[in-house]
Amino acid sequence: MRKIILLLSLFLLIPSMASARFGTGIGITFPASSSGSSAPQSTYASLTYEQIAEELSIQETHGRLQLEFKITNTSSIPYSLQQKTSQIYDIIITDKNGKKLWQWSDNMAFTQALTTVVISPHSTTVYEAELDSKTYRNIKEKAVLATAYLLNSPCKLSTKLPTHTATHSTPVLIHGGVIIGN
Repeated sequence: MRKIILLLSLFLLIPSMASARFGTGIGITFPASSSGSSAPQSTYASLTYEQIAEELSIQETHGRLQLEFKITNTSSIPYSLQQKTSQIYDIIITDKNGKKLWQWSDNMAFTQALTTVVISPHSTTVYEAELDSKTYRNIKEKAVLATAYLLNSPCKLSTKLPTHTATHSTPVLIHGGVIIGN
């Protein structure tokens, strides 16, 4: 008993660093990552200039990377695209330093003749590319960005490649509190 009184008086003499007060609080917890999912997210980018809207969608499916580049004529008059070759567009995948890892037009031959593509009013033209599973597996760990563009166009459209959420990982949770009162 004497020890308890001695300890109690010691605590009363030493200025306290902690304090207790009355009030109420609200705790909020929400996930900052998903868990248990191994499905990658699709990625998407778009831009509009003049009378053209461009969209780039990327999805990983069954170990393959599918890229879709859409060109839409948003006006009521036809849009003409003139190229020096039969190549109309290109898609490049780069690493975090901008080094090219893959390019759609590599190892392709294009007719060396003037080419005109006309997109009708309010119509969409879709260009698709796919990396097979072997090619994608070889660059997947380094690949960060995909860029698609029409040749002879002032604009390039870029988006990040889809990433996986690890399966059986511990989810990241963010917890915050609001304290009301003294």
